[in-house]
Amino acid sequence: MPKQIATAWRVMINNVNLSDHAFIVQIEDSKEQIDVSGFSATGRKEFLPGSQDQTITVSFLQDFDSAKVHATIWPLYEGGSSFPILVQPDSDAGTSTTNPTYSGTAVVFQYSPSATLNERLEMVVEFKPAPNALFDWSSP
Repeated sequence: MPKQIATAWRVMINNVNLSDHAFIVQIEDSKEQIDVSGFSATGRKEFLPGSQDQTITVSFLQDFDSAKVHATIWPLYEGGSSFPILVQPDSDAGTSTTNPTYSGTAVVFQYSPSATLNERLEMVVEFKPAPNALFDWSSP
């Protein structure tokens, strides 16, 4: 797949398609950088990868209708439930090596609606892997 402009991301939360309300998708996957430096003739530090931290952050246009943003995510956040999550760069193309999914079992850790006079209602939701789970890129 060539270079792209983000226009058609797929955002599935607990098997509910919220793509039409999502406008920012951020995927963060990092490992702790552990300093294991000792005395060295080169004078350089040495590091090993530590614990992994994964986050999917999605900005949504708020909607309080049934089967939309609030009705889908608030009960998951409030109950601390784990659920399937999937994001994909192009919802119109099939899953392939050039259009993989990033998915796993998630828990909501941040549910942040915001409102400003005369502006659209937005919210930011932060998803992290459920205990003993991880997010992963996959294609058929």
